[in-house]
Amino acid sequence: MTLSKHLAGILLCLLGGVSILHAGALSVGGFTQVKLEYQYTDYLKFAYPNPILFEYNSHDYRQPAPYINDFPENRVLAKVSQGLGINDVLHVKYQYSDLSDTNWQDLFNAKYVRNLSSSTEAHIAGQFTRGRGGFMGKSVEVGGKVDFAGFILADGSYGYYSNTSDSVWMDNLGVQQTKELPSDAHSLSLKLRQALSKSTAFQVKYDYFFAAGDRADFFSNTLTFWVSQYLPTKTAVHAEYRENWNGNKYRSWSSGLEIDQYLNWSSTLTLKGRFYQGLPTDPLAIQGLNGKTSFNSYSLSAILSHHLFAETIVMLKYRYYVSDQDIEMNTYLLGLQYIL
Repeated sequence: MTLSKHLAGILLCLLGGVSILHAGALSVGGFTQVKLEYQYTDYLKFAYPNPILFEYNSHDYRQPAPYINDFPENRVLAKVSQGLGINDVLHVKYQYSDLSDTNWQDLFNAKYVRNLSSSTEAHIAGQFTRGRGGFMGKSVEVGGKVDFAGFILADGSYGYYSNTSDSVWMDNLGVQQTKELPSDAHSLSLKLRQALSKSTAFQVKYDYFFAAGDRADFFSNTLTFWVSQYLPTKTAVHAEYRENWNGNKYRSWSSGLEIDQYLNWSSTLTLKGRFYQGLPTDPLAIQGLNGKTSFNSYSLSAILSHHLFAETIVMLKYRYYVSDQDIEMNTYLLGLQYIL
């Protein structure tokens, strides 16, 4: 795919979103919400490799490196949320990521949410992803949440993923060979939120990921703790701590702080800070850390949300990211949300 085709696809996506703005709600008593985003990342000390991939011990299951895959050079997103009566909502999302001149990714996602009662909700979602190197991924997720009188919120989901990618190598005769490598993965997420008072909430979340490889399997566990406090100054403070450990004897932890400040009736400013440290024990993984024994990164971001009108929100975001692996970047995001 050439860059001109990518830009044409982005333009078509934006035009489609604009046309929906004038289409009106598709159901009686429903609503239509349109969200558009454009993100650009300016790499200061790093060029996005082609591709960013690492291999687990099986040497068969591959996925993007987790500490950089959220930073494509260009990313465009269009999402439409359509109310289908009183209890049903359909979300449709398209995202295109331009990683480099020869590395790209398309993502299509649809999610259906149903209110079973005033306190119970269920959803089902499907996703299709394609990219360079014959990569193709499909996933389905089911889940739901229960609100116990506003004081306890339980949320859970299960996801199944099926991915295929092309493995290319040269045989003994110097002829290029290509083989399609399939892989399957499962995920489980459980979240419990407890209101401690009218202004304080505590949340714990557990995520489990399992991938089946040809020679070995991979699993990952993530445990997250989150505390929120609302202050009389119309300020919300959120503190987070996350611990991760996986089957490759790799452990990591991160801590974050978020401050949401209401500036006036139409504007909100969000400030975020995050520190991450990865601690591998595998000798091969340590060799890839530029002479260090851990991977450390820091990120700072600011988000300004402003209501141009009652139904229109504009969002501006800036994020600075730096690590001890000679990676440094600025990320800029422009978003528009419109409710009919």
